[in-house]
Amino acid sequence: MQKKYFIFDIGNVLVDFDFQRLLQQIATDSGTPVKPPTERDLEMHHAVEEGTISDQAFADYLNEAKGLSWTVETLIGVWQKMFTVNETGRKLFLDAIACGLPVYTLSNIAEHHIDAIERNWPGFFDGATGLFLSYEIGSRKPNVAIYRHLLDNLGIEGSQCLFIDDLAKNVEAARAAGIHALQFIPENYAAIRKEVNTFFG
Repeated sequence: MQKKYFIFDIGNVLVDFDFQRLLQQIATDSGTPVKPPTERDLEMHHAVEEGTISDQAFADYLNEAKGLSWTVETLIGVWQKMFTVNETGRKLFLDAIACGLPVYTLSNIAEHHIDAIERNWPGFFDGATGLFLSYEIGSRKPNVAIYRHLLDNLGIEGSQCLFIDDLAKNVEAARAAGIHALQFIPENYAAIRKEVNTFFG
């Protein structure tokens, strides 16, 4: 029988985050009204998650674009306030580890996000077999390259993986890469637990 692997997204699976808090903090610190992110803001957010720019470069961009004087430490502190534990996803993660399954993450994430999680909850990822993080890989979901990187690095077929992610587009892209994938949203939680039990037997 082929070995099976459990792959977790991080944002809105292991931890939830409130992006509005970031926008509110920008508004408070710049003395301006709360504004939605611009297309350029999103481009830079994606760039820091892809590792094509550093956390420092992202902070520098925000400072220039929003009239701030943030450091990377400020960024980490803001994200610490934004994150809360998703108890359902966290329990699945810990249960999988306790069962001795190979457990990995595959997440669109920047280094300052990881730092924030680990400062909030030291040892949060302890027990995971490994972490696949977009800023280290140089690609973001739903780009096929990030899924190929995971499979090639592990030397496995997509059918050996159960992947959960909160975004439908990421789930669809994973399925296109041959990975068994489920959308992690509250209305699916019970079905996911059942599917996990079936997949891992």
